[in-house]
Amino acid sequence: MLDRREAQERAAAFLAEQSQSWPSSNVRIISQDCFVEGERFIAPYDRIEFLDDGDEYSRLAGNLPICVDLATGTCSFITWAKADEYMEHDLL
Repeated sequence: MLDRREAQERAAAFLAEQSQSWPSSNVRIISQDCFVEGERFIAPYDRIEFLDDGDEYSRLAGNLPICVDLATGTCSFITWAKADEYMEHDLL
């Protein structure tokens, strides 16, 4: 079972790999907004220009957080249905 630190490291590595093909790969996990739900670590992310400088024009829209399975370490993006559920509970 992964702890939060290990899960966040996996999420960051997954994000770095996935974002290589994006128009802007200058993204980072938002550590303070990460949370654990059951056996899943959920990691939101955004562009560094928004996170560090507050540049609203750099803020991402429609990006789905990363899910790390704490038992296996497998990473994926969450579904829109799961994102809606988390938003209903003020987790995203």
